[in-house]
This record gives sequence, structure tokens and C-alpha cells, in this order.
Amino acid sequence: TINWYHAIAFCNKLSLKLQREPCYTVIVAGNPVNFDTLSFDAIPARNNDDWNKVALDMSKNGFRLPTEAEWEWAAKGGSDNKWAGTNEKVELKNYAWYKNEKGGNADGKTHQVAKKQPNGYGLYDIGGNVSEWCWDLYDTRSPRGGQTDPTGFDVHSIERSDTRNWRGGSFMSHPDIIAHAHRNPQAARYTDHLFGMRLVCR
Repeated sequence: TINWYHAIAFCNKLSLKLQREPCYTVIVAGNPVNFDTLSFDAIPARNNDDWNKVALDMSKNGFRLPTEAEWEWAAKGGSDNKWAGTNEKVELKNYAWYKNEKGGNADGKTHQVAKKQPNGYGLYDIGGNVSEWCWDLYDTRSPRGGQTDPTGFDVHSIERSDTRNWRGGSFMSHPDIIAHAHRNPQAARYTDHLFGMRLVCR
């Protein structure tokens, strides 16, 4: 039950707690946000232009959200399967929590991690359970830098700077939505019980 702003704040706070270098910088009224002292109530619940312009430094060793490309690469688990762990819809229930009415058995709720089988990289619940926020701004164009490790669009090159992507679908999704290639735009301020995150770090 987190929005995108919550997710990046959590990443920086966890980095600081574990003495890693934070990856995100947010400037408000000319000053960088102090994530050491930032309270939960101070994280935006509505669209926020300052937080939308957050800068990411991928050279830092702290925690961050994956890019869409990183997420999809991890989800594929070294294969070209449509879903995490399988290419067969009949087997999907063994790897993902998703909507009962569409063949799953999530029973309309989240579940403890690692109760299903992992994908080829040993990652659990990368399809279904909770929809996972990614770093990238949403756009229908091809990302800058072509197809090699794209990091998404710059906030100044896109019309809507408040729309980020999530991947993987949730316990309420049907199989097509939890497929690796399915892209999902959502306002960064949006909070729902279907949303969570998966972190990466160097």
C-alpha cells in the first residue's frame, strides 16, 4: 500500500540505515531533502513537482527501484518464458499469486514471499502478489539509448512527469497482466493495496 514517492523514500532510508550511499536526490525550495529525518507524513500523497524531478545516481551503492529493463531481465530468469518460471499458462499457478477467477489461487490477498516456486534466477513472486514500482517515467516512445540497458526518459523530455511504471501484476491480476512484457503506467501519487516494490543495489 505505497505510492512511488514512498518507494524512493524507503530506498534512501534503507541505504542510510545500512551505511550505503543513497541513490536519490530530491530538491525542495532549493535544498536537498534530508532522508535521515524525513517523516512518513512528509512524503507526498498528492502530485508533487519537486519529487517528480528526483535525480537518480546509479553509480551509488545504495538501494533503488529497478529500471523497467532491469525488472524485465530479472523476471525472465534467463529464459524467454512469458511468465516468471514458465511459458505454460496451466503451470502459472505454481509460480504466481493471481486472481482466482482467472485460474489463480490468491484468494484476493497478498501472501508471504517464497510460497510458490522461483524463476530461473531464484526470484520469488516476481509475477503476481504485489505490483512492483519501477524507476521509469511512462511514455509510449522508445526510450533514449536504444535497446541496451535503457534507463527510461528524462523528466524534462516527457509531457507527464508524474506517471511512473509498475510491472508484474498483483494478486488481483489476470495472467496477461503478470506477463513480463506487460507495461503499466500509474500516477506516482497513487496508493493502493495492490502496490509494493522490489529493490536492487550494487
